Amino acid sequence: MRRQPWRWRQPFLRRMMQNKRLNLFLLKNTVMSLLGSAVIMAVLTGLMVQFHLLGNFTFHTIKQLSDIPGLYNSGISNVEMAFDKLQYMGYDYCMDGKRVGGYYCAWINDKFMIVLIDDTETVIRDYTVQGQLKKDPATCSYILSQCAESAGISKEQLEKITYDYMISEIDYPKTFYGIVKLAFYLALAMMALSLVEIVCCIFCPWYHPRIRHLQGVFDRKLVVRDINRQLHDAVVYESHNCYVTKKYLIISTLFRTDIVLLRNIEVISKHTERKGRTGHNIYKLIISNAAGMIYEHNFKSESIVDEIIPLIQKKNTR
Repeated sequence: MRRQPWRWRQPFLRRMMQNKRLNLFLLKNTVMSLLGSAVIMAVLTGLMVQFHLLGNFTFHTIKQLSDIPGLYNSGISNVEMAFDKLQYMGYDYCMDGKRVGGYYCAWINDKFMIVLIDDTETVIRDYTVQGQLKKDPATCSYILSQCAESAGISKEQLEKITYDYMISEIDYPKTFYGIVKLAFYLALAMMALSLVEIVCCIFCPWYHPRIRHLQGVFDRKLVVRDINRQLHDAVVYESHNCYVTKKYLIISTLFRTDIVLLRNIEVISKHTERKGRTGHNIYKLIISNAAGMIYEHNFKSESIVDEIIPLIQKKNTR
């Protein structure tokens, strides 16, 4: 008779989960830490979509001047364009009485194009302008009228050979977008690190920070196997998220898993604190080991603490 696939898989999955309980504890902690990064990413992405910031991280390359009207009409403002030669026009852009840029022009396809960049050179060669595509009729009209007067030609003649659009490096908020981009990449890096930790928890949990920080351990791979074995067939006490085995005390919460080797315990103490408006009691179990590490956990039930302490004291005195 052919065996049902699910009937074959179910016992295997159950055995695997029982034999790798520590892996699941560490995986649970890592997934919870990933949720924080995921929330940050979701909030940042939502804000970027809401304020149309995602498209502003990159510049649309202008290869042909005929593309400019289409880009401008579609709302694309951040562009870049390469120029063979830029000539300073003799006019500056000032803010609060301070020069922040200068107007330059380039001769392209028998027409002038004006750009606003932060530079002081008279002639600039092989330069790529990255900035905002805009229309500024008032500024262009003033500059062209001054240029026409200097050249002895009419302003209308000069307007016919000048493009209506200009690219402004000054109007692109580099600092703001730099900060937003940095925050986005940091959140992305946090998620990537958490995903690496998830893979680590599944296939090689001995590299997890909680295992690497264990004191007096020489072979962490063997320790992980030993803890999983103890959790499988040597548990002497289990309640909620607390496990006492013949060799270890393991307390696993959503965000943290503490592993204490019973023979290394030096001090065990219990404290009671009253918290909240209702004045309910919190029972603290505080443990320190030979390496000076202190573990502190809160319990809502005093009976759990009272049951744990004699067990770990008994194991510790052996």
